[in-house]
Amino acid sequence: MSIMSHLPQRPELKAWYEALNDYEYRANSPDAYHRTLLDGAKALLSGGVIDWDQCEELKRLADSAHARAVL
Repeated sequence: MSIMSHLPQRPELKAWYEALNDYEYRANSPDAYHRTLLDGAKALLSGGVIDWDQCEELKRLADSAHARAVL
């Protein structure tokens, strides 16, 4: 099941994506931004909101956004 299919039903996941798209936070504090996203993905996994594969997908998105921020 795709993560995107969970967005309307899961406010926690929607909040994670809102954090991912916080361009000001990413630009001003890229390392803290990255840590926040990784911690959020782990919390979603431990809370049963997402499964392991979905958590890995979120972490890849966080890593990619962080890489763009520090270039």
